[in-house]
Amino acid sequence: MRIALVGTGVQAIPPVGYGGVERTIAEFASALRAAGHDPVVINRVRHGRSVDEYLFALTLPALVRAVGAEAVHASTPAVANRLAMAGIPFVFTSHSRHWFERVGARQRFGFWLERRAVARARATVALTERLRAEIARSVPPVESRLRVIPIGVDTDRFRSDPAARSGRGALGVGVVAPLKRWELAAAAARDAGWSFRLVGPTPDARYLERVRAANPEVEVLGELTDDELRREYARADVLLHPSRVEVLAGAVLQGLSASLPVLGAEPIAGLVESGVTGWAAAGTADDEAIRRFLAARLRELSDPSVRQPMALAARASAEQRFGWPAVVESHLAMYRGAFPGAAER
Repeated sequence: MRIALVGTGVQAIPPVGYGGVERTIAEFASALRAAGHDPVVINRVRHGRSVDEYLFALTLPALVRAVGAEAVHASTPAVANRLAMAGIPFVFTSHSRHWFERVGARQRFGFWLERRAVARARATVALTERLRAEIARSVPPVESRLRVIPIGVDTDRFRSDPAARSGRGALGVGVVAPLKRWELAAAAARDAGWSFRLVGPTPDARYLERVRAANPEVEVLGELTDDELRREYARADVLLHPSRVEVLAGAVLQGLSASLPVLGAEPIAGLVESGVTGWAAAGTADDEAIRRFLAARLRELSDPSVRQPMALAARASAEQRFGWPAVVESHLAMYRGAFPGAAER
């Protein structure tokens, strides 16, 4: 099947550094090729600004038509709405946290675009059941066109290195910004007597100081190359992810693949099996309660008899639930339903 995967126009695919949607598109394209299909990534980057998505969308219809694809898949709302205006059928994956949090006019406008894209798509991918329920509540007529399909993880690339693990090494991966609540992870690691290494871009110097104040021993590594990031996962013992709002955190899937029990807050509750592959502080948004919860679970995981079975279960969960082959098959079934011309391919 020939599939047009439409990029964002903001970052290259694959991205040079941070860029979650772009990285997902690149890995999905590779997985489709491995399954014998013909994905074409459509993307033009200008200056790396968020406004560039809208400029890219203006030129998009001609680019899509030139590809001659049997299925068209959009991953951002401006792009999706431009396809709809041009009369080009598409499916849409929503990666937006605006379904759960909208602060200010810009985020409210983004939410409006998301709802409009969902309403005009032939099918919409919700990355989690939690997101599916929120989309169905916000755009009721589309419930029958919603499909829950997670992003995938390359389980061959993200693996553990047991010999490099200390038994008390916690890792955090993601942008160092207030919505991630890294100060809670840093403080919990301090309280439990664990080290904490934090990987990700650091755009907010003030917030970075808050993280350091919570735990002066935290190691902030900044952005890393792909190989360096994989080594961090391989050497860690636990992944901490206390984010306030999340759709589906790729870092959590990578951690599971690398045999890391995952500890976090409510947004990751659907990704970890409580007491099996990790724990989520579900049912509370109180920062102090989450910090105490993380510290208590880290203390439990200091015991190898608790940690090691969870590490094995985390790896098995990544392979069974989030491996790219299964994710590809779910997408192909959706394409065949949404694009009748591709039904017999």
